[in-house]
Parts: sequence; C-alpha cells; structure tokens
Amino acid sequence: MYSPDISIQTFQVRVVGVTYENRQAIVAQLEEGEQILLVREPMNPFDSNAIMVVRQNGQHFCYLDRILAAKIASQLDRYGRPVKAFVSALTGGYYAGSNLGVMVTFELTD
Repeated sequence: MYSPDISIQTFQVRVVGVTYENRQAIVAQLEEGEQILLVREPMNPFDSNAIMVVRQNGQHFCYLDRILAAKIASQLDRYGRPVKAFVSALTGGYYAGSNLGVMVTFELTD
C-alpha cells in the first residue's frame, strides 16, 4: 500500500579515503553504474559514525565523509542492513601518477 508520508532523500557525494591502504587499485577496477554497498562500521576506532563503502565482493575502497556519516548513521542503524548505492562517476586520473576519485549516489527513506 502506498504511503504518502514516506520521504525519499537522494544523495550524490564524493567519497573520502580512496588513497589509503592501496585502495586506488580497487578504485581503478570500478565502473560507473556499478552497484556498491554502504556499510555501518560503529566499532571504527576513529569515528563511531563511520560508513564504509564496499563493492559487492566485499572490497572496501572508501568511506562517506565524516559530516554526512554523522547525519545519517542512526538512519542506517535503523535499517539494520547495508544500503544499496552505485558509482555515479569516476574522477581524476587524468595523468600518470594522479589519483582517482569516486562519486556515489544512494537514496534513504524516512
């Protein structure tokens, strides 16, 4: 049954942490449109609101920005499961030795 009270928020954001722990090798394998997952990481020693981004095969390649994560962590906790997202754009890497960046898009409902 349709509920008009449900609100959907769409986010398109640049992720962070793509240059740590050899994550550029994973980012280089990504494709625009690829489905990925947002996974809460409440036991992260640096940020209890951390939301990591992983490929379907479990490869962790980045995080959502700390400020955004703080705003939506409790919402993801209520879902109790990873949130589906997708790679909306790959950026950078325009010259040898430059890093790649990633934009992801996802939706959350109230």
